Amino acid sequence: MVGRWPYLVAGVLAALGVVLIVVGGCLVPYFDDVIVQRLKSHVLPSNGTDSYEEWKNWSRFDPVYRRFHFFDVLNPKEVVESGRNVTVNETRSYVYRVNFERRNLKFNSGNSRLSFDLYKTFSFERNLSSGAEDDYLTAVNLPILNLATRLRFENRTVQSETAQEVNRLGEGLFARVRVSDLLWGYNNTNLETLLIYLDGRFGIRPLNDSTYGLFYQKGQPKKTTYEGSYEVDTEDLSSVWKVTEWNGRRSLGVWNSNASDRINGTDGSAWSPSVDKSTPEWLFDSDWCRSFRLTAFDPEERKVGDLGTYGYYLSNASLSYSAAEGNRGFCQPTPKQNNGSCLNDGVLNVTNCKDNVPLLLSQPHFLGADVKYIASVSGLHPNQTKHQTTFDIEPMSGEVVKASRKMQLNAYLMNLTSFPNTTQLADDAVVPVVWTDEVYSMTETERQYLANEHDIRRKYDVVKYTLIGVGALLLVIAVVIVVVVFLLRRCKAAKEGQDEVDERQPLLH
Repeated sequence: MVGRWPYLVAGVLAALGVVLIVVGGCLVPYFDDVIVQRLKSHVLPSNGTDSYEEWKNWSRFDPVYRRFHFFDVLNPKEVVESGRNVTVNETRSYVYRVNFERRNLKFNSGNSRLSFDLYKTFSFERNLSSGAEDDYLTAVNLPILNLATRLRFENRTVQSETAQEVNRLGEGLFARVRVSDLLWGYNNTNLETLLIYLDGRFGIRPLNDSTYGLFYQKGQPKKTTYEGSYEVDTEDLSSVWKVTEWNGRRSLGVWNSNASDRINGTDGSAWSPSVDKSTPEWLFDSDWCRSFRLTAFDPEERKVGDLGTYGYYLSNASLSYSAAEGNRGFCQPTPKQNNGSCLNDGVLNVTNCKDNVPLLLSQPHFLGADVKYIASVSGLHPNQTKHQTTFDIEPMSGEVVKASRKMQLNAYLMNLTSFPNTTQLADDAVVPVVWTDEVYSMTETERQYLANEHDIRRKYDVVKYTLIGVGALLLVIAVVIVVVVFLLRRCKAAKEGQDEVDERQPLLH
């Protein structure tokens, strides 16, 4: 006979199941809050905390290196005398360790914004380089080209007499120059002579300094660059590290539309946590003087070591004025004219942002650029794997696990009256000077910390979902017991009823 005990067991199991489900359900928001608080303490900067000091000193990254690959011009005489296309050879790589320093840090009154000045100091790493800083190469004569470009709208007398002085001093379209001088600056005595001549003869001084270098900055120690004054968001996890101002401006005041001029995204050292591939990520790059919308690699999670990441890259469309309607605001005429049509796809004119120095930016080897640029220079071999800017971001924290930021600096050659060596050029040309690759990766300590955080999250998930799962299982068992007991009782009752009917039947018919 089935007694009452099965119902008691079912009741106990059901009650226990309900308790476990309620406890597991309560742990969901509790554990989520614990995770958020742990994330806040690790990500949000607060003066005096370890996370603040690590962010300030870039100590979550292994040493950062920037590689410089120069283009040695092989046929300068043929270019000048017959207007032939430039032929280049990519030189050996020159590697510098980059020290990032954030100075003058200041929180606003509500601790929702943090401002700082960013400096980079470069130290040459001979053991990692395949060449020495004293190596020479043939490159576009950038100091004299810079001067001649600035004189292009002066009257013909100024330009023609300047041309005579340029000839007298023996300056040409190309020059032999040391690697360190081209990068960090040197006093060009002929440029100084020309500036003194122009000041005395015509009362004009188109340049304030006779020192020239691609990364030279007047007033800064050699091999030190000032990257600008930043203000970043520090209010909450959804917007932390986003650049809100650069050099005191919320927009750049350089480009031709509000959308292009707007500062979007972070500086590339970290993104806001909970990265979602369905939402675009933005990068503000002061070297490029613009913001980029990054493109996600395939939807599958990538691996850097044992850490899962989301991969992003700078797409060719980012520098296309024809394929991407949103890029029309970056359309700028060539440095030769004040107005006119855009440069072709793949090249960005940053003259207005770089103190009117006639330099154009592109991806290395004109990757993704209009075929016009690649065809006009022999010796280029664009390779997407080698020349594309990429970021691997850990999605939970938004931290960068590995990054490779690439760009190419190019000189714009045009016919200039004040620069006689340019008169034989068949057409205006964009000639590559150097491409750079700034590489940084997360320290093993930081990767291990994030891996441990993922383990903690998984353990939290195991605990709360195990409680909910066991509770649900106990409820199912309790229901099964009740149903089984109910069916057994019905079967027994039916059998007893049948036996009673059989006993009433006569034995003989």
